[in-house]
Amino acid sequence: MNRLTTTNTPHALALIGTFFLAGIIIGQAARATTPEQINIDEILGNSSELFIRRSGRRESIEIGSILQRMRDDLITSPPNNARALLRFLSAEGEDLNLFIQTNPHPEPAIYYFPCQVNGGNSHIGWGLAQNESRGCENGMQVTHRPSTQAQGASWLTAQASQETDGLDDSGVPPHKQFASDEPQWFAQGRVRQVFYCSTVGHDGAAGFATSMSSDPCIKALEECQTVDGVPCESAFMGSWWTHEEAVHAALRCVAPLSNTDLVVEPVVHAVDGSGDAIASQIESTLAEFARQGCQVQVYRPQDFVMVPAPDEDMLALGDDSILVQTRNTAEGLEVDVLEGAVNVYSTNRSEPQLVTQGQRYVHSTSGSRTVTSFDRETALTSVDMEVLCTFASNQDKTLDVPACAEADLYVPTIDGQVQLAFCNREQGSGGQEGDRRTVQMSTNQGEITLEYETFQIPDRFQLIYEGRQILDTGFISGSNELTIPFSGRSGRVDVIVTGNQSDSTQWNYTLQCP
Repeated sequence: MNRLTTTNTPHALALIGTFFLAGIIIGQAARATTPEQINIDEILGNSSELFIRRSGRRESIEIGSILQRMRDDLITSPPNNARALLRFLSAEGEDLNLFIQTNPHPEPAIYYFPCQVNGGNSHIGWGLAQNESRGCENGMQVTHRPSTQAQGASWLTAQASQETDGLDDSGVPPHKQFASDEPQWFAQGRVRQVFYCSTVGHDGAAGFATSMSSDPCIKALEECQTVDGVPCESAFMGSWWTHEEAVHAALRCVAPLSNTDLVVEPVVHAVDGSGDAIASQIESTLAEFARQGCQVQVYRPQDFVMVPAPDEDMLALGDDSILVQTRNTAEGLEVDVLEGAVNVYSTNRSEPQLVTQGQRYVHSTSGSRTVTSFDRETALTSVDMEVLCTFASNQDKTLDVPACAEADLYVPTIDGQVQLAFCNREQGSGGQEGDRRTVQMSTNQGEITLEYETFQIPDRFQLIYEGRQILDTGFISGSNELTIPFSGRSGRVDVIVTGNQSDSTQWNYTLQCP
């Protein structure tokens, strides 16, 4: 394969800083795709702790809910013990080999459509690109959200207050969930959120637009005019705030080539400025590199961008997928790579940081950026992973998570069928045939409440937790509610119902779990 590296003119170097994006190669086969919709594929826990915001209005969430516009986002609210599985799709509903599972966290978090995570904890997974579309191929932006309990609310706390203000029609303003000591400048309305969109065409065409109230991609696509009329595609979307002192933009540029067999390492031009000035600086710089297919990505000191490693690097490592776990802590952000590898970009590095399986990237609020190791075996057997693997065990969802097989966390089949349930849903009813299924809970300790009805003919209920029996009712008739304490490492319990030999027996039960 031929390889061509672009260079910079002295004039360009005098204007802005320039660095190479090592590890990312742009060629004709690459198809970086911005998702057109996100489907809420599964939910475990109290769905009232999750809601969707559309055009400044709050909507309840349910399985099958869709995010599909620039300003759509999913917000988690305290106590934030629920989990949701987000699947990223094309406009035609094609799966884009990308998912996010939201995990419990005591603080609010916001999942911006399409490729931005603000606070919270999550699992993020990519499959191999295989020369096909892969969602957020150019990167998933992760932003640190400080604790709202800290003295002196930061701008991000104030941001959360504005973002949820007025969304609840119940009369209780949602922003009361957050710190109330908002800075005076925020209360006076001097801060605005700026949304941006970067588009690119196959022949060096590019577009860039911002908006505070509408979808900037409409204008960015209009600006991006290819010579032969082939439509441009969106490359990056995101946002920043006008009052921010430090905003960084990376302009990744590759001039069009007549020889399509060449693969080009893009040159990335760095533009730094304040939140109220960065847009005009970006536009001026883009004018310097017209018809070079410049893609624009904006981030801040509290952000980093994760880019999935190329297929060839993944296969060389012996992996066929990427799975990372992100955590928002008081000290900063952590990323554990459970499978595969990612390149991490941040404002204070001229080159990406490659993070591979078994390594943890720490993005500290103090400014340090380090890579350490972590206990991968423990991470693979956590309740968060159990929930993900239970979601992936659903035979109707076609979600492949190889780490689940490695950790033996797929729910086993019975007579070729996966018998699984979630503890926030009706569990089962039947008769003489009985029932056995694995029930996924949200935690590994607490109390399980079993409500059952066996009517006139006795049936038997058993609960098995971590291989030991924690309940055996024997054959009993009637109805009752039982509370059973449990504690261990797992968040799963097996429920076994043995039906009476009488062919007229009937039973039903429901579990309530912490």
